[in-house]
Amino acid sequence: MKGRPRVMHVVAKLHLGGSEVVALSLAEALRHQMDFSFFSVLGVEDDEVGRSLRERLDRAEIPLFTGTPLDMKLGGMLHGGWRLRQVLRRVRPDVVHLHTDVPDATYAASTLFAFGDAPEAVVRTVHNTTLWPVWRRVGVFSEWRLERAWTVGVNAASLAALHDFRSRHGLPRLPDAQCEVIVNGVAAPPLTRTQRRPGPTRVLFAGRLEPQKGTDLLPRIIERARQLTSADAEVTIAGTGSQEPLLRSWLEGAAPGGWPVSLTPPIVGLSERLADYDVLLMPSRHEGLALTCIEAVLAGVPVLVADIDGLRDVFPMGAPLSAPSGDVEAFARRLAGVVEDPARYRAAALDLVESARTRFGVDRMARDYLGVYRSLLAPAPVEVIA
Repeated sequence: MKGRPRVMHVVAKLHLGGSEVVALSLAEALRHQMDFSFFSVLGVEDDEVGRSLRERLDRAEIPLFTGTPLDMKLGGMLHGGWRLRQVLRRVRPDVVHLHTDVPDATYAASTLFAFGDAPEAVVRTVHNTTLWPVWRRVGVFSEWRLERAWTVGVNAASLAALHDFRSRHGLPRLPDAQCEVIVNGVAAPPLTRTQRRPGPTRVLFAGRLEPQKGTDLLPRIIERARQLTSADAEVTIAGTGSQEPLLRSWLEGAAPGGWPVSLTPPIVGLSERLADYDVLLMPSRHEGLALTCIEAVLAGVPVLVADIDGLRDVFPMGAPLSAPSGDVEAFARRLAGVVEDPARYRAAALDLVESARTRFGVDRMARDYLGVYRSLLAPAPVEVIA
């Protein structure tokens, strides 16, 4: 191979999402060894988060290509696949790296338009433990077209979910030699062990306002926790998504005398502002490997989590601030406990920082993926016939 290897990351959209941040962090870490480009299937979200991710690409001098303005179910998958195939012919990457189901489906569609193109080496990273939840037929088609891709799971549970989906739909199991686990890495700002400022306990939910994240449970958790303690708290719900109207309706009808709750857009540069809060609330129903959870741990912030795969990679089963998924009462009781004594829980959280830095560092993730890229780009051994 002449020149530096070329790697194209394919992401769903530059907006609020962990997989996009992982892809960008990986490209930033390895950009002096390889030439990177990005293809965002659904473009760039017109908000502060989308613009901030675009600015990171610009600063790193990584070119960005966009796919389709169409809904994926209304022609966007085929149009995005056609557009991706055009970009692949232009850029000629040596490796295409896919992140989540929208890129997987888009690349699968692009293979319909290959027309004799030389095949690219493909890496796909499975970022979740629930695969193709509303795209079963598209999922089967995509899995069939991607069965030769090098497959990375962000944890063992994500790979197990992939094998299970393929088994349930009559697809052969992927060879173990073609699969591996690479834990996502997170860039952590320097930790400052400052005293928390006085005042009400500051509670944060930050993420997509979707059923997957358990945002429909937040009103009941917050109201019940308020009943369980006389201590004061203030709650910030930062995000955007389909359940925003539900949460706004709740806030408009909330009874007086409760904790003040603010509903805000996503917080740009969240990792650097997490230390302003006393506890992060994550009542998710399913996760791959939740980056916001890891960022909070690295910031020394207590995290109240659902006891599910993806969060158990950070907090083992039975951790003091874990609760059964969907159990409003359990979440409320643990939240009330933190509100009553935030300093004690902050001190316990600080003890987890160093081990988390070792396990979830970007440098470690970058080394692991560099090994994957190099193995895919190595010349095939020549068989000598005696």
